[in-house]
Amino acid sequence: MPEKDERDLALVVVDMQNKFFAGADAALTEERTRHLQGIAKAVDMFHAAGRQVIFVLYDGVTHYMDGNTAEGDAIVSGIDARPDDIYVHKYHMNSFLNTCLEDAVRSMGCDTVLLCGMITEFCVMATYWGASDHRLSAFLMKDALISSDPKHTPMFMELCRNYDFGELELNLSKTHPEKPKDPLADYIRKKYPANGTH
Repeated sequence: MPEKDERDLALVVVDMQNKFFAGADAALTEERTRHLQGIAKAVDMFHAAGRQVIFVLYDGVTHYMDGNTAEGDAIVSGIDARPDDIYVHKYHMNSFLNTCLEDAVRSMGCDTVLLCGMITEFCVMATYWGASDHRLSAFLMKDALISSDPKHTPMFMELCRNYDFGELELNLSKTHPEKPKDPLADYIRKKYPANGTH
């Protein structure tokens, strides 16, 4: 197994959309305040290394919504989501289920997903476990996960493999996945543009 600093990482940001904070209770709002900066930092580190970020977007409605809106679907302010990043649309908790996420990761020359976003105990963990079904390794990003209860994320950090920011910095300084390693890259970008459909 490769060491942490030798893995070809794809940063996958899960469900960081305004609609998940509509009607949010105090605990979730506090979690957002505490960890949004960490998510933004991870995104900035990948961009600074010349790497794309994969944003997973949930296309359904939340418990507090009667329907989708452009504002609700938008990525939370403070996160630098760029037009040339990759956007994967989903309807399930597991971001790999019936989506192009595996193809997107492999098109970037990566074999490992580094997960951040929300909600830790639901969509993030479903995606973490789902990675193995697609022959991909998975890690959680420390200080970049939002949970419905602040007690949940530390439990999963103990249970699962993870990176801290020092380890991520070392990895990004040493690994340089080719862009792309296979011909799927153009196909993914054309079929799944930032404002496209599934």
